[in-house]
Amino acid sequence: MPRRTRPAPTLGAVSEPTRSAEERLVNLVLSLRNTETGMSAAEIIEGVAGYAAKPASARRMLERDKEMLRDLGIELSTSGPAEEPRYRIEEGDYALAPLHLDAAQAAALDLAASAWRHGTLPATARRALTKLRAVTQRTGSGPDSQGPAPEEHAVPSLSADLAGEQIPEALVTAVDERRLVAFDYASAHSGTRRARTVEPHHLRMSEGAWYLEAVEAGRRRTFRLARIIGRVTPLGRAGAFRRSERVAPEPRSALLAIMPGRALALRLAGRSAQPSAAGHVSQVSQAAVEGRDVVAVDYTDPFSFAGALAGLGPAVIVLEPAELREAVVEHLRGAARACGGER
Repeated sequence: MPRRTRPAPTLGAVSEPTRSAEERLVNLVLSLRNTETGMSAAEIIEGVAGYAAKPASARRMLERDKEMLRDLGIELSTSGPAEEPRYRIEEGDYALAPLHLDAAQAAALDLAASAWRHGTLPATARRALTKLRAVTQRTGSGPDSQGPAPEEHAVPSLSADLAGEQIPEALVTAVDERRLVAFDYASAHSGTRRARTVEPHHLRMSEGAWYLEAVEAGRRRTFRLARIIGRVTPLGRAGAFRRSERVAPEPRSALLAIMPGRALALRLAGRSAQPSAAGHVSQVSQAAVEGRDVVAVDYTDPFSFAGALAGLGPAVIVLEPAELREAVVEHLRGAARACGGER
């Protein structure tokens, strides 16, 4: 008598009635790949998550799923009597050829996975992304290579909060109702905490981070939501101010000197340039730039872009504009102060 196959573990903590057809297909593939003797239709319906919720139509669902797998190029092997065949997926019929993604392809998948936070399979999407990162092409990561360090991956950091999970609900309501808000905010430059009371006009995402466009004491201000500390407290009545027109950020261009093989995301976003494009290497010694690649990169948010460049440390030197270079220096000084370093 054939050995009964233990069903494969299900994916995600989703209740039976709400399991999607996609998840049911994934569970079916996992089960049929992890059986040595195959599974009969009855065993699949009983043991694979997604079928038992609808026993009256389970057989029809299974037939549709088998056709769907064949359409996807996944062949099902059968054995046993024709009236009750046993199904399994052979490794050779399922395995793909070695997969290699370039940085642009992997970045697109990374961004898509970050947007899929409220789908049926969020945990599975993140696990798949981890595997995709593992097959992304790396350059010069060997022990004797002059390229990037092994820990620096070719995939740009695109874990953007497209679903808006970083936005406090109270702030969303205040923007909608045009109600003043109060919150504590940490300065990026000094790290000091200060209470702010502002008119919240617009929320926007820029370079992977959420920002609040507001008016404080009659002046336009921009606050990064990640630097808001604690609760956002609505104040006063609704309709307390007139919302200003949304102003599109003005595009800017930076000239960067990058160490060979480093800052792959910037290289992907930018274009090759020459120091002469800026007329001269302002306030940066020629020796410091020697041996580096000069890349021009466009950006719209000076604060966010300066923080990203500061995070790359000595791998990147800002040649132009001078205000961006100073902003990077201020980020580094703030980090040093926060860590108890020199001021």
